[in-house]
Amino acid sequence: MKKDRLIVLTDAVLAIIMTILVLELEKPTTPSLEAFWDLRQNFFACFLSFFWLGSLWMALNTLWEKVEKISSEIIWWNLFLLLERQEFSLENFMPSKIPV
Repeated sequence: MKKDRLIVLTDAVLAIIMTILVLELEKPTTPSLEAFWDLRQNFFACFLSFFWLGSLWMALNTLWEKVEKISSEIIWWNLFLLLERQEFSLENFMPSKIPV
């Protein structure tokens, strides 16, 4: 496998996760500052998750420059990393998702 294919897969998965974060945000019931303020925890969790995933993407881009040959071990570690980021992103811990 060429390195570019794995990089594109990684970028696509992270882009999809980041898009889903934004799509999962609740819309305020009314267009007022109070309605936005009531959802501040959700927006903050989304912002943190987005920043965290963006930082991961930047770090991965730096690491890909050092990779010369793609082995099956690198592919499996990359897939595990993507699965772990998707499953344990901060978005899953938004107040609306935590059972009370």
